[in-house]
Amino acid sequence: MLPVLLHRVANATQLLTGLDALLGIDPGALEARAGDLACAGERVDEAGWLLALLASAAGAHLLLDRRERAGLGPLVACVRECLRREQHDLAEPQGRLPDLWPGVAAGWQLPWAVGSILYVAGRSLPLRETLVWRVEVRSDGASLECYAATSPDLERFGAWVSCELPLARVRSAPGATTLHLPRGWLLDPEASP
Repeated sequence: MLPVLLHRVANATQLLTGLDALLGIDPGALEARAGDLACAGERVDEAGWLLALLASAAGAHLLLDRRERAGLGPLVACVRECLRREQHDLAEPQGRLPDLWPGVAAGWQLPWAVGSILYVAGRSLPLRETLVWRVEVRSDGASLECYAATSPDLERFGAWVSCELPLARVRSAPGATTLHLPRGWLLDPEASP
């Protein structure tokens, strides 16, 4: 994940450096390039949340009070970039991704669990294959199903979930591993305020 995030930050830095050089030539260019500046700000903000998520999962707990209800979008995109670096791929989500309920555990475990199952399941596939997956939010809970056979890494992931998110469950069946989440942990984005 770190190489992907470093690449994103480097791209934003390159954009800001170019904008700074342009402003040295034409101070009035800022208004014309305000959209580029806003785009760089969004990328840096997103990368900052993902870096804090990674640091928190490693034990630093940098996420603190920062929560991203819509964090699954950038997280899934980051996992896809990580898998592509390893000659795997992640299918596009079917429809709009649900929102994260910010009150789960210390805030980082839920998005980390979602990103981890996608990444570990994707890596378990043969090279150059795409992980097909789906997320479903129901009235009794949510599930994220990955169509990949179980592996030792997925079994370790299941043990991690049992420890860090005891109300969640990981179930394996032939050809699929599913992360089951309690009601309210993933929210229908259409119903979110």
